[in-house]
Amino acid sequence: MTSTTSNDKSKSTLPEPAISASVQAISDSVDNLKLKDKTDKSDLEEGEIKEEDISPEDMKTVFDDATGFNVKHPLFNAWTLWFDNPSKKSSGAHNWLDDTKEVITFDSVEEFWGLYNNILPPTHLPQKANYYLFKRGIRPAWEDEANADGGKWSVQFPREKWRDRIDRLWLDTMLSAIGETLEGDLSEDATNDLITGVIISTRPNFFRLAIWTRQTTSVNTELTQEENDLHERIERLGKIWKHDVLGFTEGQKLGGGLATEVEFVGHKEGERKQRARGKIVA
Repeated sequence: MTSTTSNDKSKSTLPEPAISASVQAISDSVDNLKLKDKTDKSDLEEGEIKEEDISPEDMKTVFDDATGFNVKHPLFNAWTLWFDNPSKKSSGAHNWLDDTKEVITFDSVEEFWGLYNNILPPTHLPQKANYYLFKRGIRPAWEDEANADGGKWSVQFPREKWRDRIDRLWLDTMLSAIGETLEGDLSEDATNDLITGVIISTRPNFFRLAIWTRQTTSVNTELTQEENDLHERIERLGKIWKHDVLGFTEGQKLGGGLATEVEFVGHKEGERKQRARGKIVA
C-alpha cells in the first residue's frame, strides 16, 4: 500500500492528545530501556545500541529525527495490525476471518510510526474494509478466547460529514491503546488489562470506531462489589475515550441520523441483537 503521510519532517506535528499518548508510551518504557545497560552486547539484536555507547547529546528518538533515530522505545505490549477487504473475498474462504490478513506485529514506538507512515489512512480505504489493531496473539474475532466474554465501546460517524476528521480520530485511538493511557497504570498487574484491540470500519455511509474489551458488564442486574468495580472500569474507559481522545465534551450528544453515541455493549448481547437493553452510553 502506498503511504499518503509525509515523514520528511524531523519534528512531530501531532495534536496534543496524540503527542501525550505517544509520550506516555515512551515514559512507561524508560525503565525497560535502561535495563539494556545490564545486558552484554552479544545479547543485543542487530542494529541495537547499548545506552552506555551513546552520549545523551547523541541520543535521537523518532520525535527528534524521523529517519535517523538511534534509540527505540519499547511498548508495554506488542501489537498486530490486521486488515480485510470484503470486496476481494477469496472464493474458498469459509468465514470472514479467512480473508483477514496479518499485516505486521510491532513492539516499539518507532516501529509503529514506520507502519503508520506506510499504510493508507481509513479515508483512502475501499468501502467495507477494516483495520484491526490487536494485542499480539489475539485474533480480531469474537470467538477468540480473549474476546469471548468481552464487549466493545463503539461510535459511528456519518461518512461525508466526518471525512476530514476520521483519520485523526483513528490515529489518536491507536496511540491511546498502544500507549496504555485508556486504563491507567497496569505496570503492577499486566494481566488485569481490559483492552484487547481497536478497530476502524469503513462503510458506504459511515465510519465506525471501536475498542474491544476482554470482559463485559451489564446494566440490567444487581452487581456484586467485584462486578461493580469492573462496571466502573469499563464505564471510565469509555468516558476517557470520548472526552480525552475523541475530544467531545462532558454530556455532549452525538446521535442522530447515521451518528451514534459512544456506546458499550457485550459481544453476546450484540450477537443476540439486544443492544437496547444492555448498552451503556459514555
